[in-house]
Amino acid sequence: MSNRPRGFEDRLKAALLARLPETPLPTPARSFARRYGVPLAVGAATVAVVAVMTVPGSTRDGSRPADGPAKLEIKKDPDGSLRFRLPEQPEIPSLVKRLKAMGVNAVVVPMRPPSQCSEPGGGYRGPQADPEAEIMQSGDDDTALKVNAKTVPPGYTLTFNWAEYYPLGARGISFGVIETAKVPSCKVDQSEGLEELLKSGSATKDPGPTITVPRPKPHEVPELVERLRAQGVSVAVTEMKPKAECPHLGGGYRGPQQADPEAQLDSPGGSSLMRINAKTVPPGHTLVFTMPATPSNPHVGAGVKETSRVTPCEIDFSLDAPSPPN
Repeated sequence: MSNRPRGFEDRLKAALLARLPETPLPTPARSFARRYGVPLAVGAATVAVVAVMTVPGSTRDGSRPADGPAKLEIKKDPDGSLRFRLPEQPEIPSLVKRLKAMGVNAVVVPMRPPSQCSEPGGGYRGPQADPEAEIMQSGDDDTALKVNAKTVPPGYTLTFNWAEYYPLGARGISFGVIETAKVPSCKVDQSEGLEELLKSGSATKDPGPTITVPRPKPHEVPELVERLRAQGVSVAVTEMKPKAECPHLGGGYRGPQQADPEAQLDSPGGSSLMRINAKTVPPGHTLVFTMPATPSNPHVGAGVKETSRVTPCEIDFSLDAPSPPN
C-alpha cells in the first residue's frame, strides 16, 4: 500500500471529495474509522484504491462478549442492493452462508500456514472508474459494504478470508471481489511461529467467550468456583497441607505459554486478572485454585493442569521446615 503512485491517489481522493455534498452526513468512513481505528483522513481514499483490504481488529487479548458478536444485520435497498457493516472475524462464516442463501456469490477463503497453502494470490478486482461499482460505499452510519450486480458482477465472487484457528496476530478481516474462476482455495498466513503452534496443538480454534476475573482472596473462592462452574468452566480447589496430612506432591501445572501469549492464564502486563477461555483452560484441563495452609496467608494460587492430575491436596513442604534459630 505504501508504493501507490501519489498523484493517482491524490486525483482519486479529489474525485471522491467532489462527489460529497457541501454539508456531508456521517458516512461509513467515519463509522469505519471509529470502529477499527483507521484515520478518517485516509479512510475513503484507501478503500477506493485497495482491492483487498485488511481491517485491523480492536484487541489482541482474546476477549469478546460472553454471548459472542451480535448478529450482523443485512439491509435491502429498494433497488435490491444488500448493505451491511464490515463483519468481525467470528461473524464471517455465518455471513457468507446468509449471503449465499440470498443469491450472492460469496465464499470463505481459509487462511493456512505456508506448508498447507501454495496459492500465489492476487487477481482481485481493482479500483473502478464508476464509483457505484465499488464494494465499499457510503450509506447509513453503520453500513459499509454494498452488494449488487455492479459491485459483484455476474461471473465474480465476493471473498472473505478467515482462519479456523484463533488468529495469532492482529485480529481483522480481509475481503475482495475476484472472477469466480480465479477464487483461491486458500490464502497463506505468514504469522510468525504459526507452523510450530499448529504442530504442537497450541493454536486451538477460536477460544470462544472469555471470562475475565481477578485472582480471588481465600474467602472469595467458594462463590467464584460456583459461578465459573455454572458457566461451564472445569474448576477445582486443592488445599496446601503438611506432609503428614497429604500424600500428593503436587506439581504438574501448565507452564508459561511462551510461544503463544494468548494461551496465558494471566492477563498481560503483570495484571492480577485471569482470562479463562478454551486456550487458557483447554479441553481436558482444569483451572485449579490452591488454598493456603494457614488462615493468615491471603494468597490463593491459581494454575491449570490436566484434569486427570488434579488432587484434593498438595504438600506444603515449608510447613515441615525446621524453625530458624533465635
